Amino acid sequence: MIPCFREEATVARTLHALDELAKQKATFDWEIIVVNDGSDDDTLGEATRAAQEMSAPVRILSHRRNAGLGAGMRTGIQASRGDVVLAVDCDLSYSIEDIGRLIDTWAETHPHVVIASPYMEGGASVKVPKPLAVRSQAANKFLNFTSYHDVKTLTGMVRAYDGPFIRAMSLKAEGPDIMVEIIYKAQILRARIVEIPATLSWAGLEQRVSRSALTSTTSRMTTYRQLINGYLWRPFWVPLIPALLFGLVGIILTFTGHLGWNGLALACAVLFPVLLVLSLMSLQAKRYFEELYNLGFGLRAVQPVEPIRTPSVEILLDGQNRPASPIGDQQVDARYASHYDGALRHRDEASAPEPADEVSFNTASTPKD
Repeated sequence: MIPCFREEATVARTLHALDELAKQKATFDWEIIVVNDGSDDDTLGEATRAAQEMSAPVRILSHRRNAGLGAGMRTGIQASRGDVVLAVDCDLSYSIEDIGRLIDTWAETHPHVVIASPYMEGGASVKVPKPLAVRSQAANKFLNFTSYHDVKTLTGMVRAYDGPFIRAMSLKAEGPDIMVEIIYKAQILRARIVEIPATLSWAGLEQRVSRSALTSTTSRMTTYRQLINGYLWRPFWVPLIPALLFGLVGIILTFTGHLGWNGLALACAVLFPVLLVLSLMSLQAKRYFEELYNLGFGLRAVQPVEPIRTPSVEILLDGQNRPASPIGDQQVDARYASHYDGALRHRDEASAPEPADEVSFNTASTPKD
């Protein structure tokens, strides 16, 4: 699965590299899904021409407008059919060897998520612009601190997902923060997440480095949103920390005999229980959310279409590397319901992966299972 936006310079190279990987790992039945996220350059044309030269089946889906990386990821996930879904960035900032190791790791132990991690021991970052590298490392350290389990790289895109598991997950993010959302919700579901050391390399990606978006306010805000996402894991910290500080100050003033010192002791005595109660209420609300999410994930019948949030998609290559039948203005993008037994428990490592639901696209208004 390759989400693309303005990638005319790299998409053909990436597709041919993945085609070679598919030949090397011929024991798998491959299908490459390209999601053109409303690119206003020749990304679509380059992808179509490259796909027609490939031996691996390719399906190209195209949003009629730019909807964001999160929307591109959701479209690709929903259109996938495999036991394992491999998310790859169009720049191939991780090597083909690292991508192949993701597949091998999934095949060996069948975890729910396998992450290519430059921030774990053995991983590395090469020629990443310093401002971006500093922000990314800081965000990942903070998210690692707040998350339920020790995951070193939470914002990276290159991952392998258990197919039925990721298709059954309800995702909402529109932008790059979908990466953190996936890990957060996977941890709620007690999913097994594995990291492998990988090298994030921007060597030879001068065009990407030169994009103004990387140093723009939008890029910085994306990093700041990742920091705010840490609040999702520990919302009760926000009122709890000042509650403890006010409580400590109140105790100190009481024992030192400064009860009337500018009324601070009285203020601390009032604020401490109020903030403490707010902290407990936040924790309770979070627990309710997690319980509801677990229940929703476990339902075997899910409404398959979300027309308000779903971008329009045109099917431009049908999986046999030939143009698909035109579909006019009909919307073809759905939140596919995946029947995933054992979603709320760890899967037995010795068991074979469950087959994913098959989705066939045609000229009807919705895909059919």
